[in-house]
Amino acid sequence: MIRALGPADYDGTVRLLSMSPALNLYMLGNLEKHGFGADFCEFWGDFEDVVGANVTPRAVLNRYMNGWSVYGLPDADWRGLAGVMDDHPEAGTRLQDNPGGIGSFLPFLRRYAVDQVTEEELMALRTEDFRPASTLPNCEVRRATLADLDALAALYAEAEHMTRTRAAVERPLRHTRVWAALTGGEMRAAALTNAETSGLAMIGGVYTLPAWRGQGLSQAVCSALCTELLGEGIQPFLYWDTPAAGAVYRKLGFHRVGVWRSAWIRRV
Repeated sequence: MIRALGPADYDGTVRLLSMSPALNLYMLGNLEKHGFGADFCEFWGDFEDVVGANVTPRAVLNRYMNGWSVYGLPDADWRGLAGVMDDHPEAGTRLQDNPGGIGSFLPFLRRYAVDQVTEEELMALRTEDFRPASTLPNCEVRRATLADLDALAALYAEAEHMTRTRAAVERPLRHTRVWAALTGGEMRAAALTNAETSGLAMIGGVYTLPAWRGQGLSQAVCSALCTELLGEGIQPFLYWDTPAAGAVYRKLGFHRVGVWRSAWIRRV
C-alpha cells in the first residue's frame, strides 16, 4: 500500500532511512528541516497492509523540487513507487539512485529517459582521522553570509559541473552553511553543505576558480568547513568524481564508505 506520508509517519520513516544514514542523508535532512508540510518537498511510503502511527514503511520516496530520492527493502512495491514519480505533475531531472533493496530504481520508470548515470566514491570523516589543512598565507577563510551572495553566485555561475543558479547558492547560505576562501578580498573558492541533520552533513560544491587551483584553496576551505561540523558533533560525508578531489579529501582524513549513484533524467 502506497500513500503520502504525514506527521504520524515521522518515527517510522526515520527508522527505515536510518538503516543507511549516509545514503539517505538528503532525505533525512529534508525530513528534519521541512517535515511533511512543504509543497516542494513531498514524501510517499510503501506499507505492508498495516495502518496506524509509528509503523515502519518498506520504502520511502521523496521529491525535493525536481530531484527525487528513494530507499527501501527488497520486497517493497518498487513498480508502484515508480508510478508515483511517473505520474507526478512536476517532472524530475535528477534521481539519487541508491535504493538499497534493489540495484537501481531506473528499470521501474516508464516515463523517463536516462541521459547520464554517475557512480562516485562516497566518503566519511571521523574526528579521530581528521587532519586539518595548514593555514595559507594571504588567504582569508571564513564562513560566508548573505552579504556574500553576489560574490558566491558569480563564483558558481560558470563552475563546470558544479554550476549553480543564484537561488541554489542562496539556499545553503540560509539553511545550511557555506565557507569561502578569499585572496585580496576576492572570492576564489568555496565549499558548502547540501544537506544536514542533527548528526550528519553532506558536503558539496567544493570549487576553486581555475586560475587559483593548485594552491591548496579547496583543501583549506573544506578543512574549515569540516572543523566547524566536527566541532558541533556533526559527521561530514561527501562524494567525488575527479582524482584531484579524491586526493584532497584523503589528505584531510576522509575514508571510503560506499558508492554514490546519481542519474540525470528527463520525462518522455
